[in-house]
Amino acid sequence: MSRPDKDDVERLSRGMPTRAKIGSRNIGHRLTQKERILFEAAQKQGFLKLPVTRIRPNVLNVYRLWCKAQGCECIVKGGPE
Repeated sequence: MSRPDKDDVERLSRGMPTRAKIGSRNIGHRLTQKERILFEAAQKQGFLKLPVTRIRPNVLNVYRLWCKAQGCECIVKGGPE
């Protein structure tokens, strides 16, 4: 699979179709408003900080794709123990 485009990852996170046909119907990608806040903070900080409360894996899926599109390492911190 080739490297995804940042615009395609953004469209996927909003539930819109992508030009490169990335993503899968079996894996969640659409983000809620609270998940979007986490994702946008991760874009600015350079790492995804998971809250103590459980979240859907959608944020992690989209962040991994975004890191792949950027060509950077996917760093995830925190989360439930």
